[in-house]
Amino acid sequence: MPSRSACRYDLLAVDLDGTLLDRRDRIPARNREALHRAHESGVRVVLCTGRAYAETRPVLRELGLDLDAAVTVFGALVTDVRTERPLAATPMDADTGRAVAEVFLAHGYPPVWLSDGANGVDGFEFEAPRRHAGYALWRAWSACRIESRPTPLPGDLPPPLRISIIGEHDSLAEVAGSLRTQVGDRIVFNELRVPSARVTVLEAFAAGVNKWTGIRRLCNAWGIDPQRTVAIGDEVNDVDMLRSAGLGVAMGNARPEVQSAARVVTASNEECGVAQLVERVLSGEI
Repeated sequence: MPSRSACRYDLLAVDLDGTLLDRRDRIPARNREALHRAHESGVRVVLCTGRAYAETRPVLRELGLDLDAAVTVFGALVTDVRTERPLAATPMDADTGRAVAEVFLAHGYPPVWLSDGANGVDGFEFEAPRRHAGYALWRAWSACRIESRPTPLPGDLPPPLRISIIGEHDSLAEVAGSLRTQVGDRIVFNELRVPSARVTVLEAFAAGVNKWTGIRRLCNAWGIDPQRTVAIGDEVNDVDMLRSAGLGVAMGNARPEVQSAARVVTASNEECGVAQLVERVLSGEI
């Protein structure tokens, strides 16, 4: 078992798309081996992603580690990996969720209402005229169990962890402006690339949600000093955790604003930047 004597950190939070995973949506062998070494040394490895838990499950299986918890849905859901039961969830309230969905529908976009997976359903989709071609790609790729519902919005929907739409960047910027004006004080939202599904997504969450809030929940539960954490990512939805972790690390393929939020920049996901970072952390170099 590797020695912990040189390592100054107790928790490693790792983003998936554009970070741990390569462009084929797989874990390179070098990255997998590095996370196994970190786990064996006593560092808590936590996958921390914007994906739904159902979309994270295949990565957990491929990684092959006996992990304790995963932070998914941008921090809105923290799950016990062994039992697959939620440890914490932060959904929008029903009124806010409906207001967000109505903004999307008013712009002609069909919203996807993601819930917690209870009763065998991960979420709900609604019809609208501006269904982007990328939506079919996401549906073909995603492991989420999505049920179609009619509009107007029914009254029996569960509280949403996330409501999202897929579209082109310029059009989504207009929708984001409406979100900011109409419900901006009740939500947070991101516009980001999803390389594995080859789409751009505008997604809304309850106010206060981000990946770092999920990591902090685990630090509190496990008695870990938040300054003894490492977080690594590549997208705008990683910025909060990179700024807040004891060591924030951006990928070489990350956007400039993400790299500027980090203390360290590692190699790209195609160059196994996660493995290179883990090797430096375990050796005590950083």
